[in-house]
Amino acid sequence: MAKIRTFIAIELSDSVRQKIAELQEELKRDREKISWTKPGNIHLTLKFLGDTEESKIDRIAGIINGIASDYQSFSLSVSGLGVFPNFRRPRVIWVGMPNSPASLIEIAEKIDSNLAEIGFPQEDKRFSPHLTIGRVKAEVSNGFIEKIKSRQFDGGEFNVNEILIMKSDLHPAGAVYTQLQKIALRNQKEGLYE
Repeated sequence: MAKIRTFIAIELSDSVRQKIAELQEELKRDREKISWTKPGNIHLTLKFLGDTEESKIDRIAGIINGIASDYQSFSLSVSGLGVFPNFRRPRVIWVGMPNSPASLIEIAEKIDSNLAEIGFPQEDKRFSPHLTIGRVKAEVSNGFIEKIKSRQFDGGEFNVNEILIMKSDLHPAGAVYTQLQKIALRNQKEGLYE
């Protein structure tokens, strides 16, 4: 059975993506050894599924559709800049989504628990909404760390109307993402665009 690398995600608006791209350009000037995520590849991952049998995609979509039908569209604001796991040993540079609505967390946690029923391991930590903008490849300077600590970032707000099932193909030049299925939230199904 053919397997594909998949994940469940929410797409960003072009304006949020543009602001993140500008932030990345600013941070690139420090010439640290960081692999920057292409702006077009930045999205909010709700759950990474990994290698998935293609035959399971429709079943996954059905489960997500059942969850999405319980939720109205909502908006997310993107702001703040930080690192995982900590400033002493940063590995990932992210922008945040503070004050995310409870519905976002609920959707992510329901996807996690419901997909566990068909064989996808449950996450061992609570869902923490963030957008990965870069991966640190070598130790970074103290000056760069200070810049991240002090940099105020406001990426704006965008509306969430759907959840995507995405395919990820790894290439030497970076990952290429393809949308497999788009699942609308409740008011989009009813044609009630806010």
